[in-house]
Amino acid sequence: MREQQSNSVSHLRALIELFDLEWHRFSFPSYGFWRNRGWEGPSSGCELNFYTRGENTVTQDNRTISFKQGDLFYAPDTIRLSACSDGSFDLYYLGFQFDSEDLNERMRHLLDQLDIGKVPLSMPGLQADFRVLMTELRMNREISIMAKLYFLQIFMKLYTNQVQSTGSRNKNEQIVRQVIEDIQERVDDGGKILLPAIAKRHSLNERYLNLIFKSVTGTTIGKYILSIRIERAKRLLETTSMPITEIAIATGFYDGAHFSKAFKASEKVTPQEYHKQHAYL
Repeated sequence: MREQQSNSVSHLRALIELFDLEWHRFSFPSYGFWRNRGWEGPSSGCELNFYTRGENTVTQDNRTISFKQGDLFYAPDTIRLSACSDGSFDLYYLGFQFDSEDLNERMRHLLDQLDIGKVPLSMPGLQADFRVLMTELRMNREISIMAKLYFLQIFMKLYTNQVQSTGSRNKNEQIVRQVIEDIQERVDDGGKILLPAIAKRHSLNERYLNLIFKSVTGTTIGKYILSIRIERAKRLLETTSMPITEIAIATGFYDGAHFSKAFKASEKVTPQEYHKQHAYL
């Protein structure tokens, strides 16, 4: 179950990134507010429905789904029959698509992996988000930066909801966030950064801490700390004339030789070469 939730979170993240990167090819062919009336027939494309009042039951192909106030649901463009009788309900509907079938196929695949395409998801706080997005769209600003922000905010809130529902993953992310803040604070203060000390401060053994850190960030604590030191060294090489040995000590390396070896492995040039290429004039 947790693995399924984790996969859903990763698919949702990929979907948000797709919307962000390809926004210039994105559009909303239909959108609006639907009150009390039923319908018979599917929408013309992919659609988000958000119920702001009441409840109703919808037949979609071979299944029947019940909705209530605060529910968010994704209706794919593969539905052939969608019917709902008259009732007492209000909903926002939002049709969306890319101008490329390849992009639409990627979007469908990612959306199909999410829970909102299978069952209604209770998201009662989205009414204001849909309202401001609809206002922006009605002002003929489909691809405006504000429309993009309002649309992505809906999916970011969905992402937060999914992350919080993953239980242990959310707990691990909280631990990793605290560890990163801990590391950053010591880097800023020029203090030593030692894994045993970090683990002790967070009441965890080193191996387990490294395991959860890598599961969340994709890298080990050691490599993360090294990347921070390299970035600080690059800044000093760009903006000062400090000797290499002093930069090495200031950024937490053992000595100039250790610093030079680590820097070249990371940046493919020596610190001296980097300074010549990037130093401010």
